[in-house]
Amino acid sequence: MMTATRAFFDKSPELPHPTSPILSIEEGVAVISIRGPMLRGADAFDRLVLGATDTQEIIDAVEEALERPDAHAIFLDIDSPGGTVNGIPELAQSVSSASRQKQVYAFSAGQMCSAAYWVASQANAIYATPSARVGSIGVILPVIDSSAAFEQAGLKVEVFAAGKFKSAGTPGTSLTDEQRDWLRAEVEETAAEFHMAVLARGRKIPDEAMQGQTFSGRRAMRFNLAGVVASRADAIDRLRSLHVPMNALEATSFDIPQVDTKSPTMTNQPTSTELTEARDSIARLEADASARESLLTEANSRIIELQSNVDLLKTEHGIESDAHTKTLADLANAKQSLVSLTSQFEEANARINKLESRNKALEAEERDVEKRASIRAALIISQTGTHAPVNVTAAGEDRSARLLEQFRSVRTPSEQTIFWQSLSASEQALILSQSKNL
Repeated sequence: MMTATRAFFDKSPELPHPTSPILSIEEGVAVISIRGPMLRGADAFDRLVLGATDTQEIIDAVEEALERPDAHAIFLDIDSPGGTVNGIPELAQSVSSASRQKQVYAFSAGQMCSAAYWVASQANAIYATPSARVGSIGVILPVIDSSAAFEQAGLKVEVFAAGKFKSAGTPGTSLTDEQRDWLRAEVEETAAEFHMAVLARGRKIPDEAMQGQTFSGRRAMRFNLAGVVASRADAIDRLRSLHVPMNALEATSFDIPQVDTKSPTMTNQPTSTELTEARDSIARLEADASARESLLTEANSRIIELQSNVDLLKTEHGIESDAHTKTLADLANAKQSLVSLTSQFEEANARINKLESRNKALEAEERDVEKRASIRAALIISQTGTHAPVNVTAAGEDRSARLLEQFRSVRTPSEQTIFWQSLSASEQALILSQSKNL
């Protein structure tokens, strides 16, 4: 009984300090500080001049955080512009594996760009302050063509290499087309791996946000790259309140005095220290409950906002769809009308051509008739000596004879005068012509 009581009230044995210089334990949370460019095998020059961090050092810190019993969650405190490709996929895989054993949050108040975002994307959650720079999802491989400078300096570089790609990027030389294609393929392959890693945790990041550009924390949230918090303390408090057990916080926050085992008697009555600890525990539980409620409220507001955006997009899409359908219907009607008008135009054009042909034929006939009439009239004028028109018919001569016979059958001069006046000028010409021939 005494042994159990002592074990309850005695302080837990302190764990040794982390061996990694970039790892610290803050109230149950393992904080890993990632600063500057991330390089594999960074040396003293890289650390002092560039402020770089070795990727293997970060991997070692992650593994140590997993092994420590006083680290219930991992917090990646990042301020890095990126790094070299070499070593980054392995570091990202280390973070991904750790996130399956303990909750891992990534946070930045400065830069979380390029390779740094590749690593952060493998965490369970990503947070940034409003002014932080996030993103730069892409790969770059600059190659300097110094051949013109060498030539201007009077230098000529001759390269002897086994393999057409071996000399790619040699100072003083230019890349061949095959070398450019090969380097471009390498860049595109790494970029594809980068994109797959970023989307592997289910983040709905659009393709237009993965074109190498960086975003402020607020814009990064719009593209689902990160959530926004006011400060580092807010992010780590959120991780702690959700994923660090209360007893772990009590063990790190309180120094429980040891019981004097030499006392001859024990009491079952709670001491003032126990009551204080109980009240503090209750207050902490209430604070945790309040924090959880705040998170739920924030999440619910975000869900409502997203749902509203979805409904708005659906409405806009419906309007656009109706307008598109109407436009297609109008276009189909216009096409049908155009086909009908084209058919009518072709039919009218054919009729016009037919009428024109008929008109030309009639004009030709008319000209022929006029020509024949003119020839006949000229013949009559030459025979009769008069310009009076006469009726020219196929039986003209018989008619002339009949008219002359009728004229001669009239006996008295007065009757002849009346008969002559009743004749037309052409008939009178026929009688005169007939009488001359006699």
